[in-house]
Amino acid sequence: MTASTPDAPRPHRARNVALLTGVSALSAVSPLLALPLLTRAAGPAGFAEIAIGQALGTLAATIITFGWAVRGPVEAARSSHPARVFRASIAVRGANSLVVLPVVAVVAAVASHAQDHSLAVLSALAFSLQGLTMSWYAVGVGRPTLALVFDAIPRIVLNLVGAVTALVTGEPLLYPVILLVGTVVATFLATGAIGLRERFTARSLLTDAGAAYRAGWRTALTATLLTFSETAPQSTLAIAASPAAVGFAPFDRILKYGYIGVYMVSGSFQGWVSSATGDLAHRRMRRAVGIHAGLALLLGVAFATVVPWATPVVLGPGFVIAPLTAVFGGVALAAMTVGTALGVCVVLPSGRDGAYLAAVVVAAALVVPAVLTGSALGGVTGAAAGVAIVQLSALATVATAAVPVLRGQ
Repeated sequence: MTASTPDAPRPHRARNVALLTGVSALSAVSPLLALPLLTRAAGPAGFAEIAIGQALGTLAATIITFGWAVRGPVEAARSSHPARVFRASIAVRGANSLVVLPVVAVVAAVASHAQDHSLAVLSALAFSLQGLTMSWYAVGVGRPTLALVFDAIPRIVLNLVGAVTALVTGEPLLYPVILLVGTVVATFLATGAIGLRERFTARSLLTDAGAAYRAGWRTALTATLLTFSETAPQSTLAIAASPAAVGFAPFDRILKYGYIGVYMVSGSFQGWVSSATGDLAHRRMRRAVGIHAGLALLLGVAFATVVPWATPVVLGPGFVIAPLTAVFGGVALAAMTVGTALGVCVVLPSGRDGAYLAAVVVAAALVVPAVLTGSALGGVTGAAAGVAIVQLSALATVATAAVPVLRGQ
């Protein structure tokens, strides 16, 4: 394939990087745009069912993705045939979906508190299919238009149409149905536009998919454990039939949107830090961590002070987050912000991948006992305290590897 063809790699100009960041932000916040409508359509109990499905579906999406969101942009950027990389990802993610989707549906049914489990199950399936996104490919080839047309716009439209339809009809089940069907259609269109525009053989496709499985399992494991530590609280409380599950849902959703914002900011610093060497790299690392420390303070205080009074205003009078619960949420968000900066801007660029994995493992190992113990002792507030403890533990673990690097040792 020549450089003039539509799928060939292109130079990563500053304008394209900025546009891709903006498009990624639109994709990330699309469920947030629908949140006030959805909470009013479903009510606290129905929203808890959707939150259970979204938590399980997010984890399932990470398993389906198999690390392509992390390593995919690099592979697409370096390949002379990026469409071939995309096809291999579709083969891998499609095969993963055949295994993961039935499992997540069963788990969602078990976790559901409703007599009819369909809302939790369909929500889990709908959010699982987000693992088929192609936004990472758009980043790799430097083409923000692809991410806008096949990812950001469909997500915004589907979330808003689904939420409005659920509110108007009084049937919240229509939200995940519209999301699920629309995601499948968008995936087929993206696959046809990107992956099927050149000739290929089934043998080459299977060979590429097999190589991707062999090369990507470590990245996939790290991504899965990280997602598990962040999505497990809600699903754990649901599966354990904890009385705190319904009240914890709005806290969990708002906190997760804070996490998404942090990942977007940290990702923009990662390339800046990684492109430098020697003393310049260390100065950039320290500057990135310093900026994130200020961001952590801002987000932590904002979560603790704004969320308690804003939640019933934005989501509806049936949704309440107690002040002490919000304080623990602020601590968790602040710790996660600094820990993420230390991980992606210091530990990973310095080649200490094992230390980053160790921090992820610590969080994944602690999250279930911490949340269950906290909820048993203090309900929703105790569960929030458990989340804060998990994030502080992960921060302490990654800091042991990052501090010597920052000191130039």
